[in-house]
Amino acid sequence: MDTLGKRRRLLQSGALALLGSLPPWALAADEGQAITFGFAGGLGAKLQSNISFSSRDGALQAIEEANQRGIMIGGKLTRFSLRLADDQSEPNFARITANALIAAKVAAVIGHDTTDTSVAALPIYADAGIAMITPTSTGRVITASGYDNVFQLPGHTGVTTGLLAEAAAGIIRARRIAVLENGTQLGAALAEGFIQNLKPLGIEIVTREAVAPKSSDFNAPLSRLKNSAPDLLFFTGVGPQVSAFLQNFQRLNLRCRLLVAGGAVNTEFPHAGSYPDNSYLLIHGLPPEKRPGYAEFEKSYRSRFDTAISAYTMFAYDAVGMAIEAMRRLDSANPRQLIAELHKMKYKGISGNISFTADGSQSNPPYTLYQANQQYWRPVKAYGG
Repeated sequence: MDTLGKRRRLLQSGALALLGSLPPWALAADEGQAITFGFAGGLGAKLQSNISFSSRDGALQAIEEANQRGIMIGGKLTRFSLRLADDQSEPNFARITANALIAAKVAAVIGHDTTDTSVAALPIYADAGIAMITPTSTGRVITASGYDNVFQLPGHTGVTTGLLAEAAAGIIRARRIAVLENGTQLGAALAEGFIQNLKPLGIEIVTREAVAPKSSDFNAPLSRLKNSAPDLLFFTGVGPQVSAFLQNFQRLNLRCRLLVAGGAVNTEFPHAGSYPDNSYLLIHGLPPEKRPGYAEFEKSYRSRFDTAISAYTMFAYDAVGMAIEAMRRLDSANPRQLIAELHKMKYKGISGNISFTADGSQSNPPYTLYQANQQYWRPVKAYGG
């Protein structure tokens, strides 16, 4: 059997990694109960640019802290664990992992890590009556789908593109803007929403280009963009692709400023890495100094994990914390009751104040606009939270 076939058989069998379970909650039947959360994301190569690992670790920290508190649910001492499912950031595998997590009887799922995988898995969880709480997926399509079991902690693209347009027009004061999208569902939504928000402001879009999602060849589109003489380039790329983009951008000596969204944050953050000065980054989450309890959270996290802390780490931590608090208030781990309770809750988390609109979007999602100055990302303006 080839590698893909072996992996598919493993996932279909439900033989997924279980963390946070032993030895802390090896309880006898009369001593308590065990509740398992699912975590689904791209858990292949452990790269700093892979946000699934830091999100996983944020969820694990919340699990461990809950187990230390000795939480009672339904009159029983309750221990929590996290069942990991590697969906390889691919929609087809997301469907397989969703079915495997349902078979494992998880109480809720933290994930998936991309818009495409979240969209693929969501109907499966909806049919099973299980909450899907995503700490990383930002596409508006997720919460616009009409399912009542989805909860999205980062602000969706409808909010993001409005703030990006506001930054481009009011803070950067650009007048000739080029757009380069990266060929994903999220990238197209960011590009389209950004352009639509700029239209009433009378700002010219001088060109719009696209590359394949995993392409590292930017020569042709950047050359055409350079010829259009923009004063700002908005790029929708994420993760490792951004490094290749920045190398090409600087090699071709483009003189315009850059604007990117949270998925393009460099691993050296708050250092600007390869970003040139006067680049702008709109990222999910508030600056650390604006987060109550952050210093204690960071100290505990760094003593346990080696992954970088990002807004998505804190969203995953809060997703687990909010779900456990909902169960405590309900005095039950019933998955369908949990969905209803999450819709009603207001929760004060490390990432900010969390509540959800009727469709599962965050009511007032936190963002920060940063500017690269002397090779350091410096906050310009904070929103929400």
